[in-house]
Amino acid sequence: MNEAVQGAQQERDAALEAKLHRVSFVVMFVFFAVAPAFIYPVFLMKALCFGLFACAFNLLIGFGGLLSFGHAMFLGMAGYVAAHAAKVWGFPTELAIAAGTATATVLGYFAGLLAIRRQGIYFAMITLALAQMVYFFCVRAPFTGGEDGI
Repeated sequence: MNEAVQGAQQERDAALEAKLHRVSFVVMFVFFAVAPAFIYPVFLMKALCFGLFACAFNLLIGFGGLLSFGHAMFLGMAGYVAAHAAKVWGFPTELAIAAGTATATVLGYFAGLLAIRRQGIYFAMITLALAQMVYFFCVRAPFTGGEDGI
């Protein structure tokens, strides 16, 4: 009898959780559909980008236990390549964003090959060194415009 009551309670909890997820999705969908009418869209986009950045930190530090100083490397390089692709190469916005995402993916793959076998302070220092290498490449490369940008 006790197991039957427990099973029924778990089913009610699962149904309530599913309903809560559906309601949360609808509320977020309505917010993001209406928000550009009330909030400056560029600010909203930046806030969402930084929110995604924070989620990546939560995933790596919270679940993986790895402190990375290299996240800005991926965010910055993806942003730079997307802007460069749109302005200089004339890509449409969607393709420029895809180019930035692909660049961050490739950079993440190679940075991961070097850093993932390490733990603790060694992982943090390798990611910091890689981020500084990318930063100095972007500042010194002649086609980037240095500190003035593109």
